[in-house]
Amino acid sequence: MKKFPIGISNFKEVIQDNFYFVDKSLFIEDVINSNAKSILTPRPRRFGKTLNMSMLHAFFDVKNASENALLFDNLKIKKSEAWKAQGQYPVIFLSLKDIKENTFEGAIYKIYKLCISWLRDNEELLTSEKLSAFEKSDLNDLVKSDWKVEDLGDFLKNISRLLFKLYDKKVVILIDEYDSCIIKSWESGYYNDMISFMRGFLSGGFKDNNYLYKGVITGILRVAKESIFSGLNNLVVSTVLENQSADKFGLTEEEVQKLLEDCSISTSFKEVKKWYNGYKIGKYSEMYNPWSIINFADKHDEGFKPYWVNTSANELIVELLTNANADLEKKLTGFIDGQVMDCEIEETIIFQDLEKGKAETVLGLLLFNGYLTSTYKKTDGRKVIYGLKVPNEEVQTVYERLLERLLSKSTVVSESTILTALLEQNALDFETALSEYFLSSFSFHDVQHSGSLPEKVYHAFILGLMAHLSSKFIVKSNPETGLGRADLMIYPKDHKDQRGWILEFKKLRPSSPSLPELAKEALKQIHDSKYITTLKENNKTEIMLVGVAFDGKEVSCVTEFL
Repeated sequence: MKKFPIGISNFKEVIQDNFYFVDKSLFIEDVINSNAKSILTPRPRRFGKTLNMSMLHAFFDVKNASENALLFDNLKIKKSEAWKAQGQYPVIFLSLKDIKENTFEGAIYKIYKLCISWLRDNEELLTSEKLSAFEKSDLNDLVKSDWKVEDLGDFLKNISRLLFKLYDKKVVILIDEYDSCIIKSWESGYYNDMISFMRGFLSGGFKDNNYLYKGVITGILRVAKESIFSGLNNLVVSTVLENQSADKFGLTEEEVQKLLEDCSISTSFKEVKKWYNGYKIGKYSEMYNPWSIINFADKHDEGFKPYWVNTSANELIVELLTNANADLEKKLTGFIDGQVMDCEIEETIIFQDLEKGKAETVLGLLLFNGYLTSTYKKTDGRKVIYGLKVPNEEVQTVYERLLERLLSKSTVVSESTILTALLEQNALDFETALSEYFLSSFSFHDVQHSGSLPEKVYHAFILGLMAHLSSKFIVKSNPETGLGRADLMIYPKDHKDQRGWILEFKKLRPSSPSLPELAKEALKQIHDSKYITTLKENNKTEIMLVGVAFDGKEVSCVTEFL
């Protein structure tokens, strides 16, 4: 059985070392036949972006044309009309996936070292007699110890011009994971500086570049409205919602079945599909995450696991969950419960909107990150509505773990006495467990986020606990019921189980009474607003009402049974 290229994204190494390779070489044909000069292809992490970019590099590279041609001997592109472009163009290939520094200066220096490494591999630019000393001056300035950020910003533009002069051929520019440094800059507080640099850096290579044959950019997000690609009229964006190259990133069901057959893996395909299928990309509705599949195939005797572990996207997703407003919390609860939710999304990511918790932006980012997938698209007047859901069992697991890490830093919530006491409708144990938890392990100030009301933190904590109930319970955050919206409603899916819960949260303010009195006010609100209406409509007769008041890490609960 062939080895699997786990953690290996160098096309040449994968082919030469005889790793298992799913033939995506017709992506090259897509690039060549596209009417666009430049293509931005956002895809979730671990969907084969870097491997495909490395394949493009090997295909177009004029320097090692004969040697690289052998890599494609048994691949589909060899039979395509596009094969005549093999080895015909100089290539600039830079991967920014590891640019994740905490400061702007650190990030720029790492990009600088990346460019210098490229120059080291292409020293002919510094030594060729085809280029004058004047033409080489920009490069000489860049390799000096007192190099300037401005010189680095012109790197793609200047290198394109010099490569054209050297080879008398237009240039292919490949920028992998362009947004990695942008996401990190937002998390670390130097976003404006990084956007300003990247705008100039990328524009030099892709905007009005007369020496460009084709340009391909990959990443996770479509960061267009920040004007990072302003004026780039020849750029086509192909997201997971588009048909272009839809089957070239990720694995189709047919490819997964063949892989399992080639490796003599007899595991029930129905179970494989349940765990790792579910992504809809363009017109293909049965797509799989390659990282998950090759890891499962490599360790199939260990059973099903969530291999799609969190890496660079983790902090960003946690930030979004922290800032979720009532409407977004309701959708998140629906996703965890396995529902398909009607959603509007913003396809271009504006980071300032993430800070505000704008639902359309957050949902768009969750979709493009692979935490959600689209099942249908419809129009409602001028609105475009997507049916979004969690794609599969693996992502469901990751989703719940994200909530756990965010909402309970030191407690294993699946075994929590808080959850047990609530489900057993043990009022005394519930209040005691909740109070002890907040006193011993929950730092209110650690999780309070600028612009968020403290109620949301407590609300989200209980909501996170409920993630473990999604298979057997309906969990609704801020549902419309009676005369208003209850904070949290829970009831079993089993019609024979007559239990139900309504929880209402209050924060102590200077004008508030004592915590116990405030908890009573929360309970009174449940009655006055007739929040139990929905539970009664679902024939729930054993109802526990919970009023919760808190001040910092102090908690008071009042309960009532109907």
